[in-house]
Amino acid sequence: MNLVGKTVVVYGAGISGISAAALARDHGARAIIYDDNPKKSHSTSCTSVFNDCDVLVVSPGVPSGNPHVLDAKLAGKQVLGEMEFASLFCAAEQIAVTGTNGKTTTTLLIDHILRSAHIPSHAVGNVGAAFSSVADKLDAMETVVIEASSFQLEGVTRFAPDIAVMLNITPDHLDRHGNMQRYIGAKAGIFLRQSESDVAVYNADDENVLSLLPVVRARKVPFSVSHPVDGAYLSSGFVCWKGMPVAEVGDTDFCGRELEDVLAAVAVAAVKNVGLYTVASALASFSRPEFRRAACGEVDGVKIFNDSKATNVLATVSAAEGMRGDTVLILGGADRGEDFDALFAALPGRVRGAVVTGENAAKIIASAKDRGFPVAESPDLFDACADALDMAKELGCSNVLFSPSSKSYDRFTGFVERGRAFDAAVARLMRTR
Repeated sequence: MNLVGKTVVVYGAGISGISAAALARDHGARAIIYDDNPKKSHSTSCTSVFNDCDVLVVSPGVPSGNPHVLDAKLAGKQVLGEMEFASLFCAAEQIAVTGTNGKTTTTLLIDHILRSAHIPSHAVGNVGAAFSSVADKLDAMETVVIEASSFQLEGVTRFAPDIAVMLNITPDHLDRHGNMQRYIGAKAGIFLRQSESDVAVYNADDENVLSLLPVVRARKVPFSVSHPVDGAYLSSGFVCWKGMPVAEVGDTDFCGRELEDVLAAVAVAAVKNVGLYTVASALASFSRPEFRRAACGEVDGVKIFNDSKATNVLATVSAAEGMRGDTVLILGGADRGEDFDALFAALPGRVRGAVVTGENAAKIIASAKDRGFPVAESPDLFDACADALDMAKELGCSNVLFSPSSKSYDRFTGFVERGRAFDAAVARLMRTR
């Protein structure tokens, strides 16, 4: 993409926006950052800045229906998302991972396996560095593993990863996308520009994922936690690849639906011709990312786990399936229309009770009581943790799992801040009990 002498406006002054502006300048463009917060913007006039640009690069937080974005398209401006913009300057092999749940874990797991095989690999996106910050610094012998959200895939027109991974699609971010079909359509962007020489790794157990296969021209590689497929699957307690056992499930830190992440990563590694022994060793040595069912303390013999990243129902069900021993849940957060009837219908029997806190507490409690599920309400995160420990003792449970099944925006800026607050609450309880 030739940017010499052109004006590039980057909409959004977050990490990805700042990185995209630097990338544009490095390639000869005049780059301007515009943000709805005037304190972060390089321009005070939104009218002139959008009218005068040649290319508009949109940060993930800006929806495709934003009036400035729509006006730019109507005016014939080239409009690209930050991830798509970065990809145009990247010579490295590109592996993109999307799905409602498990994107970060799968991205980091693929990166870990490739590094274990001495393949130069770089994980980018929400996992760390913005794609734009490294895109033009990588050569054709390297690999970049991109965590691709529906926000980043929304409206892509030129993005074509060498390997695309679709983990699952369940209702999420409907306040942004409007309805489920638009959300699925955004996810489909990971496949649309792939050619027959590319690879599409997909979840053969997910009906929403399977509905996208007619648009896929790339070589299809399935994975399944429920039945053998011509790809990666589970059999007799083993992770398998096309009839070959790769690793015992018990030798990994994954179980239940979390094994979708493992199977997707194994499929990518096998496509990349990584030896199965190397894959098995990497699976055994992988450390799960922060706030994904991470052990964070123990009080009076009850183990406490922090799964703050669980921002929807399926993520909580997946985390609960991964617990060993009877468990009390801590639920609740921002009210974004989650179906908690579905949550309590799907929880495994080892979940014995729940403590609820947050904006949507009343809604969760109503769903729990409809199913006769033991539930209590707490005013804040610290009290919720203390009350969950008391409930665990009463019910004879060995675990407390903080897995909110809700967005964090009622009290926190994101799941990381919420996760740190929960860790602090646990540390305080460990000191005082």
